[in-house]
Amino acid sequence: SSILYLYSTRDEIQINPEYQRMGEVWTLDKRQLLIDSILNGFDIPKIYFHELSGQTASKNYKYAIIDGRQRLESIWSFIDGDYRFSDDLEYLNDPMTKPAGLTYRELGQKYPRLKALFDATTLSVVVVQTEDSDLIEEMFSRLNEAVPLNAAEKRNAFGGPVPKVLREVAKLPFFKSRVNVSNRRYQHRDLAAKFLYLVDEDKVADTKKIYLDRCVRNYKRSRPSRVRPSLNEVKKVLSAMDKVFVKRDKLLRSAGMIVLYFLLFRDAIKKKRLKKIQRVKLEKFEKARAVNRVMAEEDIAKANYDLLEFDRYTQTPNDEYAIQLRLKTLKKFIGIGA
Repeated sequence: SSILYLYSTRDEIQINPEYQRMGEVWTLDKRQLLIDSILNGFDIPKIYFHELSGQTASKNYKYAIIDGRQRLESIWSFIDGDYRFSDDLEYLNDPMTKPAGLTYRELGQKYPRLKALFDATTLSVVVVQTEDSDLIEEMFSRLNEAVPLNAAEKRNAFGGPVPKVLREVAKLPFFKSRVNVSNRRYQHRDLAAKFLYLVDEDKVADTKKIYLDRCVRNYKRSRPSRVRPSLNEVKKVLSAMDKVFVKRDKLLRSAGMIVLYFLLFRDAIKKKRLKKIQRVKLEKFEKARAVNRVMAEEDIAKANYDLLEFDRYTQTPNDEYAIQLRLKTLKKFIGIGA
């Protein structure tokens, strides 16, 4: 399919099916390199579409992107005028032609023939016809093995009920307004996976990737109703947290601390001690840590050992022992008990 044809039919193409990674990941340099490659006739990797029909049919789209989203979005945004050719672009077929720094529109004005060649460039598009959504999700995951997908992005393509549950959790008010961690690479879904896993385990546990992945895969062939009790408990805890923390809370800038707070609130709910958790106490704890670090630099003998250990174990936030030790220190400081 030609670049111009794909651009003219983009409203028929779903760019963000559920298994996809988030958009806008590519840097400007990488986008410009792609456009440079197209203009100079270099080979561009295949783009994979899923033809939507039968059970996967959509009234809004004919196709969904399996692989190639970043490439298509980069091309479309160039045509829309969102960015220019790089300033050091060289047109290899004719050194006298100098499109460097031009927008797509300016290219048409200054070099109409070159724009026509760009528009007519054919991209290799493979269309997959199947109604098996698990197969499509597996295909997405395999195609992206050579791309640096992070754990949350890979987990999003596992299939089964849990990825949908994680998406649901990540849309809760707590994440929308309170959490101060970027969601550019599905970090919120990664936190949601940790919460669900900890509720499933019903104890402090390692939250390393291998265990989270296993949890998601264990549910793959299950009915959505099987994961519902754990989901409801996660929602209950996050609802309680939402009432204590403030908008874009500075206390929620670390994923490791957010997991710790989740365990703190869950334990307090179970033991009916929720009223003991006040934001002012949590803020005092953070200030005490900061003061203690300064004190340790001046005279480590005068510093609080427990707070120093708390800080030391922030380096391994997914380790079970580290989580247990830090949670114990936090609970002791705010007076919630063991």
